[in-house]
Amino acid sequence: MKLDIPVPFERLAWFREKLGLEEEHMNRLGGFRETFLAEKDRFADSLFQYFFEIPETRTILDHERRSRELKRVWAYWYELLFKGSFTAEMLTYLWRSGVRHVEINLDKRFINLAYAFIRKFLQDVGRTLDNSQREHVFVALDRLIDFCLLTETHAYVTAISQCDIEVVKGLSHQVRNPLTIIGGNILRLQRKIKPGSPVSRTYETILMENRRLENMVRDAGVYSEVFQLEPILSDVRLETAILLALKKLQGMEEMKTARIQVKLDPAFPYVQGDSTALETMFYYLLQNSLEALDPMNPVIIISSGVADTEEAYTQVEIFNTGKSPDSEELLNAFVPFYSTKPHGTGFGLAIAQIVARKSLGDVMLESVPGEGTRCIVRLPIRHSLREEL
Repeated sequence: MKLDIPVPFERLAWFREKLGLEEEHMNRLGGFRETFLAEKDRFADSLFQYFFEIPETRTILDHERRSRELKRVWAYWYELLFKGSFTAEMLTYLWRSGVRHVEINLDKRFINLAYAFIRKFLQDVGRTLDNSQREHVFVALDRLIDFCLLTETHAYVTAISQCDIEVVKGLSHQVRNPLTIIGGNILRLQRKIKPGSPVSRTYETILMENRRLENMVRDAGVYSEVFQLEPILSDVRLETAILLALKKLQGMEEMKTARIQVKLDPAFPYVQGDSTALETMFYYLLQNSLEALDPMNPVIIISSGVADTEEAYTQVEIFNTGKSPDSEELLNAFVPFYSTKPHGTGFGLAIAQIVARKSLGDVMLESVPGEGTRCIVRLPIRHSLREEL
């Protein structure tokens, strides 16, 4: 399996900034380049032997012993650490290393173990330097190895996520076509029999379950899309996102009787987020509220205001008059596939939570005993207003 994942250079630069790893650290290590590179081959041999003694990694290394290719790769990786600067070649190589470990299905724990070995090896080499130089070199080495491990981990997690998403996409595509065929054939058969007969009711049950599976496949596809979304954050008009979501829900049976009240704070009309993603989030939150409504008192109240937090957030509350969830339902509400509704897919709230968090906010549910359920969405206030608060 070959994964094509571009190097996120901006993100890696952010990692460096947070770790306090600067060009001067690389220059300092570059000044001792010859001392460290003299140990390049010993490093590769030692690392190989270290993992050859571990049964779980020996199988992989058995395939590499004759060609010595892996040792050459490790020696080259080691050499890149002492180039004296953060070149695109170095960053690409570090990133590609993490992706490659997913391609060969290497356990992340062994990768962490390798970096512990590397840190100790470099420190041992550093101890041969003069005392006056050693402390500064050790600081630079520690920050560099931390950066390498963080880059590796980011690449590894990104690659794993992409694999998971591709599986979900593949399943969605493969399942969707048979479901369409099954649904179409059942409809044709249903037209040939008497309405209300036992067979007709059986067909109706099959159709209902078929639609539920179709909805689940659709929502699984949306889930995979929002999971890998790189949000484009901008100022989004809250009312517009909510009204667009409600418009998309007009086809729901519950919309015919629902009494929906929108009471947004005019002082804070904008939030920060990805406009398309926020519309998707409100679609699923409102769909969930509509499905949960008490048919005898079908009321939904959408309100907003400033959240009572230290940070500047707008808090949107969506209250519905449905049955109040118990503690177990609240605990599992955002878990994919979990649903208390007969025709629920278990993806709606999970999708909403991912979108909120990618917009630097969050979603939570609260039970209002005897009244219904409150969904609370917190999103960053428009950037220009945040500076004024």
